[in-house]
Amino acid sequence: MNVGDGTFTEDGAPRTWVGVVLGVWLSGVFVASLAGRLEGGRESLASMLLLGTAVLWPLTYFALGRCRFIPNAMPSPATAGVLLFGGASALSSFFSPVALLSTGYVVLTLASLWLALQFNSNLDARQYAQGLTLFAIVTAVVLVAFTWYDYVPGTRLGTGKDILNPNTIALVSTSVVLAAMAIQSLLLRMAVMALIIGIIVLTSSRAAAVALVSALVVVVALRLRANGRSVLLPAAVLLVAAVAAMMVYGDTIYQSLDRFYALSTADRGIGSGATGRLSAWKWTWDLFVHNPALGIGFRAHEHLLKGDTSAHNGYLATLAEIGLLGFLGVAYLVCRAMRLWWSDAHEPDLAAHASIFFGLCVGYLLLAIFERYLINVGNPTSLLFLLCLMRPAAIEGIVEEGEVLPQFDEGSVEEFGGRMSRA
Repeated sequence: MNVGDGTFTEDGAPRTWVGVVLGVWLSGVFVASLAGRLEGGRESLASMLLLGTAVLWPLTYFALGRCRFIPNAMPSPATAGVLLFGGASALSSFFSPVALLSTGYVVLTLASLWLALQFNSNLDARQYAQGLTLFAIVTAVVLVAFTWYDYVPGTRLGTGKDILNPNTIALVSTSVVLAAMAIQSLLLRMAVMALIIGIIVLTSSRAAAVALVSALVVVVALRLRANGRSVLLPAAVLLVAAVAAMMVYGDTIYQSLDRFYALSTADRGIGSGATGRLSAWKWTWDLFVHNPALGIGFRAHEHLLKGDTSAHNGYLATLAEIGLLGFLGVAYLVCRAMRLWWSDAHEPDLAAHASIFFGLCVGYLLLAIFERYLINVGNPTSLLFLLCLMRPAAIEGIVEEGEVLPQFDEGSVEEFGGRMSRA
């Protein structure tokens, strides 16, 4: 029980609202992004101010609330990774063709990293679940309402009124489905997941479909292992069932997939060069090759590409924008986060939320192969990924290797109690 910082009552129940704040924060960023585009478009000043406010407002809560404002420290290698990323991003902005825009995004991103560290320093297992549940339910309602407003039968969701890109809708929806795994009520969980999976299908986003399936498989497998159940037997049964279904209904399955995901069309089909992205990947790689040390400027690659609006690859975009040093800092943070969440996901008390975060990392890293950015703050899925990366040295009572906590025996506890009573 932690009484010293005033965040817990004597019975161990948290006094803070940090779990609710997490859910409102994640949902609010999506609502602000959507409202800004409805009002003035993606690049309008009003849209960017609204998004910035939605991202940064929890700083006020941590400054004025019962939670600690100064978060737990990260270990030295992780701190070095953050400094590499932040330093490279800041230096690259001096060479950016849109220096003011790059600088603004650097400040917003670094503030978001600080916020993610604050959340991880103040949340416990119950509050993680509370925040993810609130985010899943609220954002699901918003997505369903947006689908009702935007969808035109026979087209991809998102192209009806050109407010949000179909892949952006699918990116956000992926994290909603995964967050719904935190909902305790099985009926409500299944209802939310079914609705949002249907929305992903309407977007025809193949990357999101693959990422979501992979992430859900990982989450379920980790939860089975944490509860001492076999993973190999269900996996074998599913594999046999899938092979049998392909053998018997292969043509029907392919036709259904082709209808939803345009596998045989000229512009989005299998032979389209990753939907025309191969050229964009080559141009982005060329930007990195010519600026390998510090890159061309944070959030600047889209202004220098020859013939496309985006790199469509978060890894290449990061390399081109902040150079190799900044990319290595991000790569270390990703590997560290995967290791820590993997370890936590094997603990029965932590598996409920840790499995979700590990699965989110898996899904997000797959999506980044086709998405514009690897490190981003403009949507709740990217913010959840930052939450995964910014792990302090010890949370939830799990101590990282190399960290030593003080040990107390029975005598020292009695001696401390005697001193307190005399005081």
